[in-house]
Amino acid sequence: MPWSALSSHEQNVERFRHSVQHNRLASTYLFVGLPGIGKRLFAQLLAEALLCEQPPGILAACGACSACCQVQAQTHPDLIVIAKPADKAFIPVEMFIGDKDHRRQQGLVHDIGLKPFRGRRKVAIVDDADCLNQEGANSLLKTLEEPPPNSLLILIGTSQQQQLPTIVSRSQLIRFEPLSPEQIKAILANQAQLETEIPFELLAAAAEGSVARALQLADSEIFEFRNELLKQLASGDPGHSDFAKSVLGFVDAAGKEGALKRDRLVMIADFAISFFHCCYREVSELNGTANPDSNIAEAVQLAQRNWSSLATNLVAEICCQAIDRCLDLQTQVHANVSPANGVEAWLIELGQICRGKARLLV
Repeated sequence: MPWSALSSHEQNVERFRHSVQHNRLASTYLFVGLPGIGKRLFAQLLAEALLCEQPPGILAACGACSACCQVQAQTHPDLIVIAKPADKAFIPVEMFIGDKDHRRQQGLVHDIGLKPFRGRRKVAIVDDADCLNQEGANSLLKTLEEPPPNSLLILIGTSQQQQLPTIVSRSQLIRFEPLSPEQIKAILANQAQLETEIPFELLAAAAEGSVARALQLADSEIFEFRNELLKQLASGDPGHSDFAKSVLGFVDAAGKEGALKRDRLVMIADFAISFFHCCYREVSELNGTANPDSNIAEAVQLAQRNWSSLATNLVAEICCQAIDRCLDLQTQVHANVSPANGVEAWLIELGQICRGKARLLV
């Protein structure tokens, strides 16, 4: 698969090409950026280029040799890929060091230390690095501090702040920028299996630079709920009436499995974080250009009218407090707190924050 399969990130491609050309490839990289912008695909293309048996150029893959085909199928013996299971809150430590009966005899730490079977190096990709707990990070410490010869470890996360200090301090950081609405629209147009009633222009505008978010919003139920959530947040009192019941009903509609419900509640909190982040940028005059998403732009304008009597620094503080409360909800969700026990309190407290009353509770 050629690098042209990526819709962006040319600077990062050139950065790695330069590193390979001058034999300066690091042993551990931390990829950070929004979900759904190509970090995982970039890691796979990098692994394919490094393991290709007939490379046509520097950091290039032929895409046809047996090694390239195995990387594409994730069956190459020198490629290790692990990710958080859908039913787990964290990546199990067993994936790194094996189960209790096979400690250090199985798992990523063991496998990456082995001599390459057929390639010139071993490549390991850890998806969902945001879901590394302290135990999992500690199991990687020796590998990070004393990387095996000819090994490359790639950790994929959403932000540097989400990672444990032990990981950040031992990794070379690679940032991935959001995609433009035009790039997302082009990608959606090439999704043959995508069926949606919502115009691609609206999805691309609301995607916040992420194809994953655009695909989520392609579900008309999710798109409509997001718009209703924005209106409730902009009103300054999302805890009023029966909106909590609407939120819980939307969460339950995700399916019977607890993991699906947790993912949906995390998504709802993400929508709220995006709203308050846009409000913060507006009041801080950091927006630069108008928000391409008309729904969130209208909600931000309504919120600004409600805050018109407040000082700018107070509005900025309100936005920061609201974002922190949304992150708290996500932490609770990952700790398996019941949605019913968290949603109502979250909405009530957001209302208090939006009306400036939370300052009286500190």
